[in-house]
Amino acid sequence: MSRIVRLALRISRPRFWLYLGGTYLIGYAIGITSPIQFLNPLFALHLFFFLFPANLYLYGVNDYYDEDTDIFNPKKEDKEYRVTTKDRRTLLALILASFTFGIILMIFQPDILAMALFGAFLLLSILYSAKPIRFKARPFLDFMSNFLYVIPAILAFYQLRFFIPPVLPLFAAFMWTSAMHLFSAVPDIDADKQANITTTAVLIGAVPSLILCFTFWLTFAIILVFIIPWNPPWNLLMFVYPAIPLYLLLRRRANIEKVYWLYPYWNALFGFLLFFTITIPKIF
Repeated sequence: MSRIVRLALRISRPRFWLYLGGTYLIGYAIGITSPIQFLNPLFALHLFFFLFPANLYLYGVNDYYDEDTDIFNPKKEDKEYRVTTKDRRTLLALILASFTFGIILMIFQPDILAMALFGAFLLLSILYSAKPIRFKARPFLDFMSNFLYVIPAILAFYQLRFFIPPVLPLFAAFMWTSAMHLFSAVPDIDADKQANITTTAVLIGAVPSLILCFTFWLTFAIILVFIIPWNPPWNLLMFVYPAIPLYLLLRRRANIEKVYWLYPYWNALFGFLLFFTITIPKIF
């Protein structure tokens, strides 16, 4: 395996691929009226983009601009990859290649609104990490901008139905992504402080951050279980999300970092369960 391929895989964070690819797949599954629509080559092309190039683009921009924090962050030693000086030119080339792929896909969207959705994803992926705006270093804007993870699902649904999903489920998704971001920022508090980066978690502290995560995820679950019941009875599993920060609040000795690294597995299991419970009734 070449050095460039190894670097691309490390930067793209394979354990997080489904955070974008999975949301596109779920949005498409919700939008289809016939299973034959899964055979559309454009679906396969978009799914590939959001599985790998989009992650390479998003996390590549993040790593390119995060030298100041990554030097203090222990997760770069084992769970992720710390970009070196000699990597930067190659990393920039990989970012530009992924961005170019995205621009080409954006041009071939069915209409101007779909192009705007695709463009919003590409833009937010830059603005989250790139200076001088750098949403990740601006309290409350950091977790709010994490809505970029929902955009692939909205785009997939729109490509099939040509209208945007209703506001309430989108608000529930906003609550989910906000909590996910804030939860991930809690283990980084010390590294961000050392780098003089003020995230929401740094500003309000670990315990208030977990209380906010619990509130966001509880709101998400209540909306999709009781207000607009979606995919019952499997939707009851959504209460696992608020249960996790509640557990950490009640068990202060629990290691939040270990819990955080279990999330990709839970999200993958939950996502595939939703996918099959959505699509199976449409097939039979």
